[in-house]
Amino acid sequence: MPKVFISHSNQDSDQTRYVADSLRGAGFGVWVDYESIRGGADWLCEIEAGIQRCDALVVVLSESSASSVWVERECLYAWQLGKPVFTALVADILIPLHLINIQYCDLRAQPAEGMARLIESIQRALRSAEDDEAYAISAIAREPVEANFFPFVAQLPDGDIASLVARDLFHWARGTADEVAFGGLSNPGFHARIQLNHQMATVFSVWAYRRKPSVQIPLDRLAARRPFDRRKVRAATLRQLNQLLPKNQRFKAAKAGGRPAIPLRRLNSAAKLEAFKRIVLEIISELRAADSR
Repeated sequence: MPKVFISHSNQDSDQTRYVADSLRGAGFGVWVDYESIRGGADWLCEIEAGIQRCDALVVVLSESSASSVWVERECLYAWQLGKPVFTALVADILIPLHLINIQYCDLRAQPAEGMARLIESIQRALRSAEDDEAYAISAIAREPVEANFFPFVAQLPDGDIASLVARDLFHWARGTADEVAFGGLSNPGFHARIQLNHQMATVFSVWAYRRKPSVQIPLDRLAARRPFDRRKVRAATLRQLNQLLPKNQRFKAAKAGGRPAIPLRRLNSAAKLEAFKRIVLEIISELRAADSR
């Protein structure tokens, strides 16, 4: 009998029992902590052993489980062991970064239909070694990487536009900057950097802010480098950025000493996107010219 490990938050006991009972009804063995951990047992060791012995892992995904460090660790551990991971979505939430590339089964409006799809997906994956390999391709990663960052952005506000703009800037930066690196956990992002005097300097960043994914110019950090150590140079860059925004959303002069961030949706035309790239190219040109003197 194939066995399924259920990863969940204790706040979702009703949904977890529904998933567990449905899996048993379909002929699966079920490992769930409130039933499977013996009194007095080492909780962490029991969890690890449960994942090791299972054939697949199902995440009951809600707001509380999405923010649970332990649920995240269970998913990552299962993936590291080569176990297929599935998601049972039970609440209206953003899919976490580490689960974004795993197709979810929706149990919100019609739980019976969603559960039937989940059972079918598990059965199909366990029947076929070829399907197992397909699951390995959808790597789970806690940190932002190219494979999970853009799908994550796509589910944010104006995500269809934001993800297209973010991808365009990413691929453009790879051919323009000396380094493009991902980072951040609560706010994932990537950073375009150039080499200056044996150090890397960030010229722009794209951040997956939950309410407003944006591209940011770190003028405060550039202020440590010529010619951006002069306020009038930073102010000139700020004026250029303001041309990409509606008048009522333009940056105030004080932002020349900060990190002005433009919502990605504001770069929704080829003209605006190219205008932003020209601003970045001018920044890079001025930094490199000053660095070579």
